[in-house]
Order: sequence, then C-alpha cells, then structure tokens
Amino acid sequence: MLLTTVLLFLHQLKNILVSGSSPSAQQSQSLRRILDRIRGSLELNVVLQTAVDEISDLLGVESCIFFWYFKDIQRIQVVCQTQPSEHPSLVGDYPLARFGSAATLVRKGEFAAGFTTSSSHGQGLLSRPFIQMRSPHLPRWDVLGQPVNLLVPVKGQANALGFIAALGPCSTPLSNADLDLIQTIAQQLEVAIYQAQLYETIQKQARREQVVNYITNQTRQSLDLRLVLSQTITQVMDAIGSDRCLVHLVNPPDETSQLFQSLPDTERIGNVCRQHYLFEVCRPPFLPSIQDFDTNGPITRWVTEHRQRVVITDVAQDPRIGDCNPEYQDAQIRSALMVPVQTKERLHAILYINQCSHVRYWSKDDQELAQAVADQLAISIQQAYLYTQVQQQAETSRAQAQQLSQTLLDLQHTQAQLIQSEKMSSLGRMVAGVAHEINNPVSFIYGNIPHVEKYVEGLMQLVQLYRDRTPEDEELRSLIDDLDLDFLLRDLPDTLRSMQTGAERIRQIVLSLRRFVRLDEAEWKLADLHDSLDTALDILKSQIPLDVTVRRHYGDLPWIECYPQLLNQVFVNIVGNALDALADLPSQSPKFIDISTALYSDRETGQTWMRIAIADNGPGIAPEHQTRIFDPFFTTKDVGRGTGLGLTVSYQTIVHQHRGHIGLQSTPQHGTQITLDLPIYGMGSSET
Repeated sequence: MLLTTVLLFLHQLKNILVSGSSPSAQQSQSLRRILDRIRGSLELNVVLQTAVDEISDLLGVESCIFFWYFKDIQRIQVVCQTQPSEHPSLVGDYPLARFGSAATLVRKGEFAAGFTTSSSHGQGLLSRPFIQMRSPHLPRWDVLGQPVNLLVPVKGQANALGFIAALGPCSTPLSNADLDLIQTIAQQLEVAIYQAQLYETIQKQARREQVVNYITNQTRQSLDLRLVLSQTITQVMDAIGSDRCLVHLVNPPDETSQLFQSLPDTERIGNVCRQHYLFEVCRPPFLPSIQDFDTNGPITRWVTEHRQRVVITDVAQDPRIGDCNPEYQDAQIRSALMVPVQTKERLHAILYINQCSHVRYWSKDDQELAQAVADQLAISIQQAYLYTQVQQQAETSRAQAQQLSQTLLDLQHTQAQLIQSEKMSSLGRMVAGVAHEINNPVSFIYGNIPHVEKYVEGLMQLVQLYRDRTPEDEELRSLIDDLDLDFLLRDLPDTLRSMQTGAERIRQIVLSLRRFVRLDEAEWKLADLHDSLDTALDILKSQIPLDVTVRRHYGDLPWIECYPQLLNQVFVNIVGNALDALADLPSQSPKFIDISTALYSDRETGQTWMRIAIADNGPGIAPEHQTRIFDPFFTTKDVGRGTGLGLTVSYQTIVHQHRGHIGLQSTPQHGTQITLDLPIYGMGSSET
C-alpha cells in the first residue's frame, strides 16, 4: 500500500516537471490538509463525504456528489452530497438513463472537465491526458438535471467504479494545476477507498462469521425451532441493515406440524411476529406485514421450483412482481433478496430480506452473508426436525410402555378376577346344590312336624285313656312302668318343638346361603347393604371365635343399586381378613371387629355417598406393605392361609364395578380399618 502511494506521487511529480509548472504553497497546503482528512477515517461513508466536501470547497462549485455505477444492472447509487447545499438532496438510487448526456461518460468510465473528455481506455488516472478546452459550441453534460463541470472516475474494489461529480459552474476557470490537484486527490481517494472497502470487507466478514457462529451456538444451546428462527432473522436484519427479514417454513415434517398445531395461530416472540409457519421481524417505522404475506406468491413459487437465490434491486422492475403488486405495495418493499434454506434432501424454508426505505443494490457481501446464514439455518432446522422426531418417538415409546404396563396390570387384575369368579361360580353352584339338597328333606321334615305333633297328641290321649280304663291289667302296668310313660308324655312335646327349631335353623342357613350366592336374582339391583353385612356375618359365624366381639354401628342407609353378590364377597373377604388378623393376638387380649355405616356429602360435588367401615384391633399392617395391599396375589399371611386375591377382588369390585373408593388406614400394633365408599345418586350400571 505504501509503495503504491509513493509511485503515485513520483508519477505526479514527473507530470509536473514535464508541464513546467509547480504547485503553489497554498495548493500544497490544501493538498496536505485534504489528504490528511481523507486518510483520517476507515469508514467509507466518512471518506467519501470528506472528499466531496473538500473538492467542492476547492473548486468553488455549487454542489459535489459521489456515486457508484453498477454496470450489470445499469443503475447509479448516489451515496453522498456536499452539505450543506442549496440543491435538494440527490442521495438515492437511479437508473443510468436519469444521468442524461453524462450517461455515456459514466458507462465508458471517462474523465470529463469543462467541455472536454478524454477516455481512460482502462489506464490509470495519472496516465489520462487532460485537454482543457472551453468551447461553448460543444454540448454540455448534466446529471439528474444539474450541469456537470467535472466528472472524475474513481476505482474501488472488485472493479467497482465510482465518480466524483462537480455540479454547477465553477467560481473560477479550471487550470492545469487544478486538474493536477484533483488528479492527486482522486489518486489518494482511490487508496483511501481501497483501505476503507478492505476494512469494511473485514468488518462484514467478521460480522458474517459472528452471525453464523451465533446461529451455530444458539442451535447447540437450544433445539427450540421457534427460538432459533426468531433470533436468526433478528441477527440477519441487523447485520445486513435491511428493513424486514422473514423466514417461511416450507412443508415442515409431520412432527413439526404437530408442534405448531399445538401453538396459537399468531404470537409474538420478543420483537418477532409468528403466524403459523411464518416468522417476521421489521425495523420501525415499518409495521409487520406477515398477515398479508402470500405463501404461494410468484417469487416463492420460483424459489421453490428452481431452488436458487433471487436478487431483486427494484421490485417494480421485476416482471415476476410488477409495479402494481398489492402485497409488496402494502409492505412498502422496494428491494428484495430471497435465499432458499435447503439441504441436499429437501427445501426447508425460504429466507426473505427486504429493503423498504430505498431501492438497494445487494452487494456480493450481502448475498454471501445471506447464503451463509441460510446454509447454517438449514442445518439448524434439520437438527430441530430430528430432535422433534426423536422427542415424538420417545413420547410414543413412553406411551407404549405405559400402555404395556397398564395392559399387564389389567391382565393381572383380569387373572385375579377370573380366578375369583371361577371360585365364586364353583362355590355358588356347590352351595346352591347343597342348599337345594338340604332344603328338600328339611322342608319335608319341617312340613311334617305339625302332623306328627297332632298324631302324637292323639296317641298320648289314647294311651292315657287306655291306662285309666284298664288299671287292673298287670302286664300293661308293667309296660307303663318300664317306659316311664309319664316322663315320655312330658318330654315328647319338647322333643318335637326342638326338632321344629332345628329344622327352622337349617332353613335359615339355607336361605342365607342362597342370599349369599344370589343365583336366583338379577346382577344389578337395589339391595339393603345392612342385610348383606348380616348375611356375611352369618356365613362366617362358625369362624368367629367366642372371644371375638362383633360390634355393629349401623346408620340410616337407603337401599342402593349395586351388585349384591359381589358386595357379599367383599364383606366376607374383609371380615375374614379381620378374623385372621385377630387370630395373631394373644388369647387374653380383647378382640373386636367394628362395623359402621353412615352417609356423607362430598363438599366439592354435593353428591351423597355411603361409607362402610370395617375395623379391627389386630396387629396392623407394616407401612412398606400398605402400598401393595391391593396388588394381585400379594399377601402378608403365612403360606396356606391366604391367596392374595381377597383385597384385589374387593378393590376391583368397589372401584371399577361400583365407581366407588376403597381406603386403608393401618397403624402397626393398633389395628386396621378398611373404608368402602359407594355413591348413592347418579351412579349407573358398570360392566364387569
């Protein structure tokens, strides 16, 4: 860089010596001051603004501008203008045709001074000959309607071509020394532009790497697709300096679709607006346009079909959009850059970067940054999709595991229920058969006892009369003495009454057995649970030791719709467990079973419930066993004393078949209480 500057100054010195002229002390001082100011910054805008201000003061022209010429699109971008100026601001983007007669000079990259031009022919600025002629007969040049007194081409990086244009007449005619001075300033400006553009390129490259690294780190820290997309477009808008940035997810996978379907249609994530699969961020004063975005618009279709980047400097000039497109007009979009976010397998999304404040030429650096972001974003989206898919598969696996666990538990309950049902069915048939067989002879005996009593009474009268009428018969008197007829006559009625009482008791036992199995009744019916409790106690009467006291505390209960046969079995199971627990107490200890019933109202629903509590003062149940007490085949009894099905079947009957609750309260050495809660109203039939 320093060598180039030295060579330029040597070349300039050569031209001065050849021309025989020498710069004045004032010009040398002005040149040093101008060059010092131009070199004083690495910001390109500052460098260019300083150049036009100094040249304007040096030449004494009305205004001075600097503009870039984009050959590929034939457009001009005025980036700075002398300030202050009486002329209106010309900063902006224009087609080359707006530069009138100077358009040919700009297109060819020629130097123009006064009314004379000389082609550069691709040579350096120092080698351009300057012929100053002030013939008023030659046509004048104009730029945007302003007369041009001086047009100086200045090269930038990557063959970019800029121009310094002095507008309006000069206060004094331009001399060769003035042209040499401007030539020197232009040379130094090229060096300063090169340095500023190089600095700007490095800054943009660092910014691009920063944005890409940010997206990469964000993806590593979070696989939340909404968060990644929102923060990415915010970073891109700030890095490129655009007015809008939008990303559109194209045909997301089913897993992601399910994720977005569970969210509201529209939401805000920080300063980002989301609507379905669209994310947009915009810079004030522009308002969000996401609601008017056409997901099937012409550019979207083109990018989806061709999978290529679209660069539009002026949307009004693009035939796919046109100057009357309502979507772009409402969003005030003037320039657009669209980049497909894709991998080899599929197109994931489209990244839209829009400029609304002015028509913008998208530089190579802008396009490279957008492409780098799109490439990294494609990886991020792919990872988020895979993560979502893994989550869905994990959730499915958990659901399947839970389903299998529940199925296994149901199978265990079904197995226990089948075993118990088979036992109850077999027991019921056996009890019914035995009850039937006993009932027939007992009924015969019970029915004939009144006749026997009548017959015996007649025979007793006959014997008494016969004894009274034949007192002399010795043989008869001897038989009467042997039979102890008086005792026989007194005891025979008592014997008949005892037979009648025994037959009545047998009939009651048979009736209790029939009520217990209830084979002759409907499954779901109204029943008196007090009667069911008494029946269960009658069945277990022979198992209740004399030292065990059963205390009944019955409340005022209505009849309830239920399965009486199943509830009978529940009561037998629970009372039987209580008896087994009391058997483990020392013989001298008091033993009792309390059975209490009552009604209560649920405070939340207001529904009336029936509670049956069966408590004993046995040894209780250890805490580690209480959580498993209703599991199938689990028992705390010794081998041969229990099957582990009683409480399991009781749980199934109360909870699943009667929609009630069963509870256990037990404290070691202080007994156990089982509570059964059954709803009174609003309970319909349940399938077994």
